[in-house]
Amino acid sequence: MTTRDIREPHRDAGDPRGARGAGDASAATDEGAATVAIAALAEGDSPRLGGLDPVHVRLLAERVDAMPPLLVHRATMRVIDGHHRMAAARSRGLDRVPVRWFEGSEDEAFVAAVRLNASHGLPLTAQERAAAVCRLLASRPERSDRWTASVCGVAPRTVAALRARTASEGATAAHRVGRDGRRRPLSAREGRERAREIMTREPQASLRAVARRAGISVGTALDVRRRLTAEPEDTPAAAPADSLRPRLEQLLRDPSLRYNDQGRTLLRLVTSTLAFMERPDSVAQAAASHSREALQLVAHACAEGWQRFGAQVADEEPRQDGPGAAV
Repeated sequence: MTTRDIREPHRDAGDPRGARGAGDASAATDEGAATVAIAALAEGDSPRLGGLDPVHVRLLAERVDAMPPLLVHRATMRVIDGHHRMAAARSRGLDRVPVRWFEGSEDEAFVAAVRLNASHGLPLTAQERAAAVCRLLASRPERSDRWTASVCGVAPRTVAALRARTASEGATAAHRVGRDGRRRPLSAREGRERAREIMTREPQASLRAVARRAGISVGTALDVRRRLTAEPEDTPAAAPADSLRPRLEQLLRDPSLRYNDQGRTLLRLVTSTLAFMERPDSVAQAAASHSREALQLVAHACAEGWQRFGAQVADEEPRQDGPGAAV
């Protein structure tokens, strides 16, 4: 097996890539596997927390002649997949078992062990799957939620929740590697800023070229171009969120807002929006990958709604409202 087989869930993780000799302990069989002395094999790193299940071992021992080959890490002779089968063979007094070789690192071997144990044989428990997710998040934090979910046999939202629970402050990677092997940024803000700079300097650059250089999707590049085209040249820059805090405190003391339902609703919305603006990156990083497209649409709609509201407030003539006046 190669590293490519581990990354691609549709490939058979037990597919061998040759059965070259492994010393005197192995010999090739007609089926392309090898027979190896059980004494030459070692226990590998398994995602199972409770060890061997005696009942499952006895069931396998009853049909030991029909068992598929074990998957063994050639470099270390450790069993990756097939611990119960090896125990069943021992219980029947066998001294050799068929194996298929795994070529890769020990970290890749654990990924293969989790993928195989999650997809066949004795099912992994929910606790074992969660523990496997946490271990992969620690060793491969750059991998996407969907990739980790496909390896461990859980939902992507489960991975996202465990990532948010276990991630240390400031330890989140800037990019994620998906199941297709492509790197994608967690937040499109930096990519959008790079795309904007490229489009400003090179207005004739194609969307694909901009997207490739900025590390964003073509759709995001198109959205940047549309906004850049529609943006008036004299549009004032948005004020930093922290500079708006005194203005918010002034609004919170305003009787015309505090003493009616619409005013209090508006204050809650403004307070929540400003709190979000002060830490958008951390909120974006906690969002599950499968919800990002919907969140992007909702965020754009909310931003446009606030812009329309701001324009309406600016267009209205100032008036003196007493306490309790409607907003």
